[in-house]
Amino acid sequence: MIPNPMPQLTAAQRRLTVLVTGGANSRQIAAEPEIRLRPEGVRDAIDTVLAATGTRTPAHLAAWATARRIVTRPVHPTGALITTPALPRRQRQLLRGWAGGKVNAELAAEMGIASTTVRSYGKAVLAGLGVGCAPQAAVVGVLTGLVLLSHINPAWPAEPLTGTGPFANGRPPEGRTDAVGTPALVLL
Repeated sequence: MIPNPMPQLTAAQRRLTVLVTGGANSRQIAAEPEIRLRPEGVRDAIDTVLAATGTRTPAHLAAWATARRIVTRPVHPTGALITTPALPRRQRQLLRGWAGGKVNAELAAEMGIASTTVRSYGKAVLAGLGVGCAPQAAVVGVLTGLVLLSHINPAWPAEPLTGTGPFANGRPPEGRTDAVGTPALVLL
């Protein structure tokens, strides 16, 4: 159970959250009819959602949105949802840092390693989870329990996301789509 109430997001902000979580670029977001933004306004809109949700980065927003069940599965199917991969300790640390809103430079300093090593670990995390970007890694991390709720927000319990939701049986629901028919992101 997440203790603090969820901020009120408009339908467009929820859709923007889903698109950012899915790794959409500014052009794709601006073309989304439900959002109605000019390309030059996308960054400001994302910043507004980050501020409203108390998140710092797209990966942090993705983890937050997954914990809040705004996003319930990754964009593309991944075996990591069936069998949780055994990521090495440093890769788990990187994944949890991403989910907690840290950027690679902060993680390099925290971990005492070079930024090139962080990038290498990042590529390995993406490959290990079968995803293409840090926000999607955060989604899979939360859904598999590699990322605890307290990694996203220290005020939340140090436990995995559990129980209710489409992954309670370990498998994603079949045939669910988002508002534009994309088969992987589910809007609640």
